[in-house]
Amino acid sequence: MAIREKTFSPKTAVESILFIASRQGGQASFHEVLKLRYFADRIHLSRYGRLASGDDYTAMKFGPVGSRTYDLLKAAKLDAVSEWTNPAFVEAVSGAFDIGPDGSTIRSRREANMALLSAAEIECIEEAIRQYGGMSFKQRTALSHDAAWQEAYDAALEAKVGTASMKLESIAKTLDNAEEVLEHLSA
Repeated sequence: MAIREKTFSPKTAVESILFIASRQGGQASFHEVLKLRYFADRIHLSRYGRLASGDDYTAMKFGPVGSRTYDLLKAAKLDAVSEWTNPAFVEAVSGAFDIGPDGSTIRSRREANMALLSAAEIECIEEAIRQYGGMSFKQRTALSHDAAWQEAYDAALEAKVGTASMKLESIAKTLDNAEEVLEHLSA
């Protein structure tokens, strides 16, 4: 399958995190950010045939997680930075946001640079916020436990590993226009 993918950009990811946090009152939980980016990526995949974030999704206990975005959020936690932390991630988050004392709340330190987000990405993030932004942790978790997540999560359980990658084709199969998107991905 010839899949068209955008390359993950730590700088662009930071701007999308700040944009989400700004729409959630200047702060957002890791869970809110990670799930809203997943929902925005699903919307973008449905409309434009690729994930806007360029991230790779992993099935974790509380739903899909963009693995690089999660690493970026962890890089913002000064106590979580180690020799294995990508220096580009530390640089990208520097001065952008802080992590609250609970260890999982993002607090914006500046406004998002909207020039680094495409019009399509902004549109899809805004739609995700409108549809899912007001949901509780439990509601977002339940909704994100779609068939793509379940397939990868079951594979992780079977292999007795903590997490498993979610396939783009599996995410595409959860969409209302799955057939059209899968055809586009295979072109």
